[in-house]
Amino acid sequence: MIRWRRIRSRQRRGGLRAILSGRFFVLVALGTLIVAWVGIAEGPKFARQVWSLIGVHRVEGFVEILRAAGTESGVDPCLLAGVMYVESRGKVDALSSKDACGLFQLLPAAAGDSAKRLGLPTPSTEDLLSDPVLNTRLGASHLAWLIRTDGPDLERVLVGYNAGRGKLARWEKEAGGWEAWRTKQSLRDTTGAFTYARDVLEFTQKFRERGNIVPPEPVPEGVQAAER
Repeated sequence: MIRWRRIRSRQRRGGLRAILSGRFFVLVALGTLIVAWVGIAEGPKFARQVWSLIGVHRVEGFVEILRAAGTESGVDPCLLAGVMYVESRGKVDALSSKDACGLFQLLPAAAGDSAKRLGLPTPSTEDLLSDPVLNTRLGASHLAWLIRTDGPDLERVLVGYNAGRGKLARWEKEAGGWEAWRTKQSLRDTTGAFTYARDVLEFTQKFRERGNIVPPEPVPEGVQAAER
């Protein structure tokens, strides 16, 4: 049984540490932008790498929530981390121009449907923008539902998560199916949704390689000896 109250309490207690750590990264970022501005260290490319690291660090601050939501939903926690990064860079109060809310940029309809599946009350916009545990649980539930409904191809699932299942169905119909649409978008992404899916999968792998969301499995001693 997942003890969500205990996880939420620990997340709040860890807030100060995250803020202090976040300030350090902001100072590093500001220094990096100054360096980039004067033309040192590969300019904009280096600055983007630092801003990327700040987002990764912020997402990894929700590791316990991501693991618990992964257990509850059956979705890989590293995939959840990848979605969280691309959607919000780990900003709890992120709000899009289309009213997508929070860490997983949930629209009210999707959040409400996920809440029903989990037996939770319909969340308010304030809930979605202030409660990282709730937003992550709802986002994981929504993603799990899409995997069951439109999977197992994760690229296709993620396009549906980003653009909506209705748009995806229309695009597939116009192109003559998923593979035909995918081939065209791989040559020239006209919607942004295909690039979104590829970015999520790329960061999913990055989080896996970093080993902070899901610790790497230990190599058996016999294998270690053989490798030597």
